[in-house]
Amino acid sequence: MTIPATHAEIEQIYLAAELAGCRSLCITACQAGDGVTSIASALTERYLLAGHNTLLVDLNMFNPAFRTLELSESDDQSQTLWIEHKESHQLFTGVAIPNDRSTQLAYKDPALMAKAVTAWNQQYDRVIVDTSPLLQVNKGNIPAQSVASACEKTVLVVRGGVNTTSQLQAAAELLNCGNIELLGSVLNIKDQPSLSLEIIREIRRIPLPHRLRQKVESWFSRNEFLSQSA
Repeated sequence: MTIPATHAEIEQIYLAAELAGCRSLCITACQAGDGVTSIASALTERYLLAGHNTLLVDLNMFNPAFRTLELSESDDQSQTLWIEHKESHQLFTGVAIPNDRSTQLAYKDPALMAKAVTAWNQQYDRVIVDTSPLLQVNKGNIPAQSVASACEKTVLVVRGGVNTTSQLQAAAELLNCGNIELLGSVLNIKDQPSLSLEIIREIRRIPLPHRLRQKVESWFSRNEFLSQSA
C-alpha cells in the first residue's frame, strides 16, 4: 500500500512532529501488516518535500521492505546508501537492515541504539525509523521499544478491525517504559469499512428499483457522519 506524501493524515503527523521539535521519529505497530512501512515512507517523502535532508532507516527485521542499492563501489561499509522499496521501487536516502550479527546485537541495546540515532542526526535534519512489530518478537528482531527509546518521539500505528484491545494494551505497556515519548497514534482503516459502506452493502440485499437504489446509495456515500469507521 502506497500513501501519498500530501495525504491529510500524513500532513497531521508531520505538523505534530514539527511542532514538537522532533528530529528523530520511530514508527511502530502491534503486528506485521499494520501499515508502518507505508506511513514511514510517506512521511519521509513529506519531509523531503519540505526541504529537510531526511534519512529513512529500516530496522524491521521481521519483514524488511527495503533493499540497499549499490550505486558505487566503496570499502566504507558504514556510509549511507540509497535504499529501494521492494514493491513500489521508491528510492530514499536510507539505511537497510543490518546484515552483520554484531550490529544487530548492538541495536538491541538501547544505549548503543541511541548513539546510532545521534550519529544519524548529526548528518541529517530528520530521521525516520521503521521498526519490527512490538508484539511479534523473535531472536532476530531489534526490539521496537529499544528503537523508540532512542528516538525523540514514537508513533503507534493501529489497524482498525484487526488489532484487538488486548494487543493495544500490551503495546501500550511496552511503550510506557523508560524514556519513550509517544507523539500519537494513527488509525489505519484500510480493512475497516465505514458505516455508510456497511449500510450500502445491506441495502443491496433488498430488491429495489435500480434508479432508487442509486439515489439511496449516493446519499449514504455522501453522508459525512456515516463516513466514519464502523
